[in-house]
Amino acid sequence: MGFKAALKEYNDTLLALVEDGIIAKNLDNLHELPRGLVAFILDQIYDRVVAPKVELLSKYEMGSDNVYGELLHPFISRLLVDELKMNSKQVFVDLGSGVGNVVMQAALEIGCESWGCEMMENACNLAEIQQTEFVARSMLWGIKPGDVHLERGDFRKNSRIHEVLRRADVILVNNKAFTPTLNDDLVRMFLDLKEGCKIVSLKSFVADSKSNHNINDVGSTILDVEEHIYPEGFVSWTNAGGAYYISTRK
Repeated sequence: MGFKAALKEYNDTLLALVEDGIIAKNLDNLHELPRGLVAFILDQIYDRVVAPKVELLSKYEMGSDNVYGELLHPFISRLLVDELKMNSKQVFVDLGSGVGNVVMQAALEIGCESWGCEMMENACNLAEIQQTEFVARSMLWGIKPGDVHLERGDFRKNSRIHEVLRRADVILVNNKAFTPTLNDDLVRMFLDLKEGCKIVSLKSFVADSKSNHNINDVGSTILDVEEHIYPEGFVSWTNAGGAYYISTRK
């Protein structure tokens, strides 16, 4: 078969599938992009924007809440797609969103409305540049991702974040290095979440023992918590696996 004949056969087959509604049906059943493509696009953006200036992210105060670490693409795909089964009509919020990697992955892979809030200036600056590159790369690939919203400052004091939390379906908090005070403040913020909202964290917001008369007693009252284990190679600060928690607002 010659090239022109092969091209005609391809076009005829594709047109028949369009007219039969088969392509539209398959697209309706597709709720996320292939993971390899998601990682490829996000890595291109990161390598162009963040990698040349990655040393800026190591400038933080030891013992503070502002310690930088990333949850890697496979971890986020497992969380949002496999475990929480997010769809494009839902709302995702990342509290302490760093350079915006997870916010953009949720918008790209799921197609959902995606929010992030970060207070470290260097991370915020890089996140905004990444967002510009993200829009351009998405257009290049013919992809319409979910809306990305990046906020600067302390999420405890950000009115837009407080507003979106009330309708959030999934919240991510990489609180591995957060101080007890900040984790307690987060529990108070969770009082306003809608029933069924999922919170993913690296530390539990519920005390091990109910005999502890502190703010974590509130966590026990409003949250059902499940502990899970992530495998090696899922986070940036160590190759080892570890625990994470999925809390559900009662």
